[in-house]
Amino acid sequence: MNSSPLLQAIGTGCVALAALVFLLPLQRFLGGYADRHVNDDQWARPALFILMPLWLLLMGALLCMTASGGFDWLGFGRPMLHTLTVGASLALAAVMFVFIGLYIRPGFTPRFLYTPGIYLVPLATGLLVVFSLNQTLVPGFPIQWLRWPWTVFTALSLLACFAFLGHRLLNTGFGGVVNFAHRILTARDRTPEHLARIATLDPQHDFTDLLTRARAVESRSVREAATARLRSHPEFIETLAAELESGHPETALEFLHGATLAPAEQARLALPARTALERFIREIPAPNYMPRSRQKELLKWGRKTFPEIIGKFTASDLDFTRVIPAFEHALRPDDTRR
Repeated sequence: MNSSPLLQAIGTGCVALAALVFLLPLQRFLGGYADRHVNDDQWARPALFILMPLWLLLMGALLCMTASGGFDWLGFGRPMLHTLTVGASLALAAVMFVFIGLYIRPGFTPRFLYTPGIYLVPLATGLLVVFSLNQTLVPGFPIQWLRWPWTVFTALSLLACFAFLGHRLLNTGFGGVVNFAHRILTARDRTPEHLARIATLDPQHDFTDLLTRARAVESRSVREAATARLRSHPEFIETLAAELESGHPETALEFLHGATLAPAEQARLALPARTALERFIREIPAPNYMPRSRQKELLKWGRKTFPEIIGKFTASDLDFTRVIPAFEHALRPDDTRR
């Protein structure tokens, strides 16, 4: 491949600018969500505003590589190669967007599973362009080790994007695709609204509402504000104990999951917490009365949440040893491995 100095300069410059976008705004954005557990799409619009310039720059770099003959080995004509380059850039941007979404909302999986995708996709693209356009700087350097994996991954990304769009169009029509895009683009961070709402809540009359705002799924600032408001209740411990012993202890259990308890709170709340866990387990429907997906989701949630809640009461003398086996049995009564 013989690249002209102009294409070489433009392509390499685009990669350099894309690296700046990746290292500065994107890392700052990811760092802002590193300790948060969101359950909405408020992350989507700022992520798109970062990915758009990143991948427009990488698209420009790939187009320079295509114009220089970097993809001629595929055997297509230049117009088709340029079309495929644009489609590949959009597909890789979509895949990276999905990886970022999985990183921010990991569910019951660890976040580190998704960081390789976030880093390797743009890194491999940038290196492919730089090595292809600057072969005189690295004479004899084999780029096949990078070209083939990148091409295979990009082809799979294109197929996945076409399959997703086709599935959406078949099931929801064009309007459904438009509504999906509109929901993502209009999602925003509602933390200021939540903080303003918390400031108006009275812990003596709105205790349950404040518990909802203090769950781990909220941002740190919202959790801290709601928790401070809850603790201003003159009978905070007794009210929380009553919530745990009520007929619907789920919200209080979620609060315990993310809360830091003082020794006096641990001693007073140990029995109500065990009561709440046991009630929750008793009310789990039989496995044949719930979808398999819901059963798996509930099992993952309990395996993550229950040990963390129980761990907050290790200093107490209360016995929690039967809680987790009872939970497992409620969801998998026929498992003979126990």
